[in-house]
Amino acid sequence: MDGQAVMTVSAAVVTLVQILKWAGINDKLGPIAVVAVSAFGVVFWGYSVGTYERTQAFAYFAGWIAVATSAAGVFGFTRAATSAVTSAKAPPAGGAGANITEKL
Repeated sequence: MDGQAVMTVSAAVVTLVQILKWAGINDKLGPIAVVAVSAFGVVFWGYSVGTYERTQAFAYFAGWIAVATSAAGVFGFTRAATSAVTSAKAPPAGGAGANITEKL
Protein backbone atom coordinates (compact mmCIF):
# COMPACT_ATOMS: atom_id res chain seq x y z
CA MET A 1 0.00 0.00 0.00
CA ASP A 2 1.36 3.37 -0.92
CA GLY A 3 0.58 6.59 0.91
CA GLN A 4 -2.35 7.51 -1.30
CA ALA A 5 -3.97 4.10 -0.75
CA VAL A 6 -3.51 4.40 3.01
CA MET A 7 -5.16 7.83 2.98
CA THR A 8 -8.04 6.60 0.82
CA VAL A 9 -8.72 3.57 3.00
CA SER A 10 -8.27 5.65 6.18
CA ALA A 11 -10.88 8.15 5.04
CA ALA A 12 -13.41 5.39 4.43
CA VAL A 13 -12.63 3.53 7.66
CA VAL A 14 -12.63 6.68 9.81
CA THR A 15 -16.01 7.61 8.37
CA LEU A 16 -17.38 4.12 9.02
CA VAL A 17 -16.08 4.22 12.60
CA GLN A 18 -17.80 7.58 13.09
CA ILE A 19 -21.05 6.06 11.82
CA LEU A 20 -20.67 3.15 14.25
CA LYS A 21 -19.94 5.60 17.05
CA TRP A 22 -23.00 7.64 16.11
CA ALA A 23 -25.08 4.44 16.02
CA GLY A 24 -24.19 3.90 19.68
CA ILE A 25 -21.46 1.27 19.76
CA ASN A 26 -20.31 0.62 23.30
CA ASP A 27 -16.92 2.09 24.30
CA LYS A 28 -15.71 -1.34 25.38
CA LEU A 29 -16.37 -2.70 21.86
CA GLY A 30 -14.76 0.32 20.20
CA PRO A 31 -11.17 -0.96 20.04
CA ILE A 32 -12.28 -4.31 18.61
CA ALA A 33 -14.54 -2.58 16.09
CA VAL A 34 -11.74 -0.26 14.97
CA VAL A 35 -9.30 -3.12 14.47
CA ALA A 36 -11.89 -5.22 12.61
CA VAL A 37 -13.15 -2.39 10.39
CA SER A 38 -9.56 -1.39 9.58
CA ALA A 39 -8.67 -4.95 8.62
CA PHE A 40 -11.80 -5.20 6.49
CA GLY A 41 -10.97 -1.91 4.75
CA VAL A 42 -7.42 -2.97 3.91
CA VAL A 43 -8.48 -6.43 2.72
CA PHE A 44 -11.30 -4.98 0.64
CA TRP A 45 -8.92 -2.45 -0.91
CA GLY A 46 -6.48 -5.26 -1.72
CA TYR A 47 -9.29 -7.28 -3.27
CA SER A 48 -10.39 -4.34 -5.41
CA VAL A 49 -6.84 -3.72 -6.62
CA GLY A 50 -6.14 -7.44 -7.02
CA THR A 51 -2.58 -7.47 -5.73
CA TYR A 52 -2.38 -10.17 -3.07
CA GLU A 53 1.23 -11.29 -3.25
CA ARG A 54 3.72 -12.47 -0.65
CA THR A 55 6.07 -9.63 -1.53
CA GLN A 56 3.43 -7.10 -0.50
CA ALA A 57 2.48 -8.71 2.81
CA PHE A 58 4.38 -6.22 4.95
CA ALA A 59 3.00 -3.28 2.97
CA TYR A 60 -0.52 -4.50 3.76
CA PHE A 61 0.39 -4.95 7.43
CA ALA A 62 1.90 -1.46 7.66
CA GLY A 63 -1.10 -0.03 5.84
CA TRP A 64 -3.46 -1.76 8.26
CA ILE A 65 -1.57 -0.30 11.24
CA ALA A 66 -1.73 3.21 9.74
CA VAL A 67 -5.44 2.88 9.02
CA ALA A 68 -6.17 1.46 12.47
CA THR A 69 -4.30 4.24 14.27
CA SER A 70 -6.15 6.87 12.26
CA ALA A 71 -9.49 5.34 13.17
CA ALA A 72 -8.43 4.78 16.78
CA GLY A 73 -7.59 8.44 17.20
CA VAL A 74 -10.98 9.46 15.92
CA PHE A 75 -12.80 6.94 18.08
CA GLY A 76 -10.91 8.03 21.19
CA PHE A 77 -8.95 5.03 22.39
CA THR A 78 -7.57 6.88 25.39
CA ARG A 79 -11.09 7.60 26.58
CA ALA A 80 -12.38 4.11 25.75
CA ALA A 81 -9.41 2.27 27.25
CA THR A 82 -9.59 3.93 30.69
CA SER A 83 -12.36 1.60 31.83
CA ALA A 84 -10.09 -1.40 31.21
CA VAL A 85 -7.32 0.15 33.29
CA THR A 86 -9.55 1.23 36.17
CA SER A 87 -11.32 -2.13 36.33
CA ALA A 88 -8.06 -4.09 36.68
CA LYS A 89 -8.04 -6.48 39.60
CA ALA A 90 -5.33 -6.98 42.18
CA PRO A 91 -2.89 -9.85 41.58
CA PRO A 92 -3.60 -13.13 43.40
CA ALA A 93 -2.34 -13.46 46.97
CA GLY A 94 1.10 -14.98 47.27
CA GLY A 95 2.00 -14.21 43.69
CA ALA A 96 3.99 -11.45 42.07
CA GLY A 97 2.89 -8.08 43.38
CA ALA A 98 1.35 -9.47 46.57
CA ASN A 99 3.62 -7.38 48.80
CA ILE A 100 3.44 -3.61 48.88
CA THR A 101 6.59 -1.89 47.66
CA GLU A 102 8.03 0.40 50.34
CA LYS A 103 10.64 3.05 49.84
CA LEU A 104 13.37 2.77 52.48
